[in-house]
Amino acid sequence: MSKFQGFKKFLFRYSLVPPRRWRPYATILIATIFGLGIYVLRLSNAVSYLSDDPQACVNCHIMTPQYITWTHSSHREVAHCNDCHVPHDNVFNKYFFKAKDGLYHASIFTIRGEPEVIKALAPSIAVIQSNCIRCHEPQVTDAKTASFVEDHHAKRTDRICWECHREVPHGRTRSLSSVGHQIEPIKAHSPADLSIVPKWLKESMDSKKENKASNK
Repeated sequence: MSKFQGFKKFLFRYSLVPPRRWRPYATILIATIFGLGIYVLRLSNAVSYLSDDPQACVNCHIMTPQYITWTHSSHREVAHCNDCHVPHDNVFNKYFFKAKDGLYHASIFTIRGEPEVIKALAPSIAVIQSNCIRCHEPQVTDAKTASFVEDHHAKRTDRICWECHREVPHGRTRSLSSVGHQIEPIKAHSPADLSIVPKWLKESMDSKKENKASNK
C-alpha cells in the first residue's frame, strides 16, 4: 500500500473527509482560508519578523515614533530592537517570545485597541531589564561605582534601569514632533523607488561620472 493510500485510509477512518456532495464546498472553503492566510502574511510582511531588521517593527505604523527616536539615539550604533526586546537565553525562547508578543500586538492593532501612550507590559519589562544588565553588566557590577554611589546595590537590584535612565534609548517625549525629520526612508511606508537623493542631484552626479569616464 502506497503512502497516499495509507493517508487516504487514515482520513476516512477518523471521518476527516466530508460526504461526497459536500466535498466541493469544503474544497472551496479550505482554498479560501488558505488564500486569505497567504494574503495576510503578504500584507503584514510577516517574513520580516523572522529577521533582526529594526524596520520590521514599523510594519505597524503606530510604532513609528519608537523607531524614529531609536534612530536618533546612541543605541542605534550598538543595538537594534531585538537586542533589547526579546530574550537571549536561547533561540527557541527568543522566537517563542517574538511570536507571542507579535500575535498580541497584531490582535490589538487589528481591533484598533492600542493605547494612546504605548508602555511595556510586565513580561516585556522583565526581558528589557534582563537585556540591560546583560549588555551593561560591567557598569552595573563595578566595584568602584559601589564605593561612591549611595545604596548602589538596592538601586541596581530593586529598580528597573529606566527609572533613572529615562532618555535611553527612545527619549522622554516619544512623538514625531520631538525628534525632527526622518531622513532615512521607512521601507514599509515608502515606494520601492524612493531615494533620499533628489532626482536633479542624482542626474548631476551621473553626468559628472560619465564626463570623467569619457575624459580618461
